[in-house]
Amino acid sequence: MVGVRFERLPGEGHHYPVLFHVGNCYVPVTEHIVNELKACALMPGERFLEVLIDKLGYSEYLKERIREELKKTGDPVTQATVLQGAVRDL
Repeated sequence: MVGVRFERLPGEGHHYPVLFHVGNCYVPVTEHIVNELKACALMPGERFLEVLIDKLGYSEYLKERIREELKKTGDPVTQATVLQGAVRDL
């Protein structure tokens, strides 16, 4: 699968209740990080992407993978808008 997306796991009690899919792999996300991203969801698109990459990319390799997937999907501003909406709905 190409691109990035969020998925909330069904049920309660997960240490990582959300997965951030990056191409054919994923990054587990804590509720704390989800709340931090929600607090940033109204930022301008490019700034939101910087925060998202910083919060979810815990290594330089992963940060680069996220950037590469974002480039594959087209316009970064459009992608940021979609991700901001997804974060608000988590």
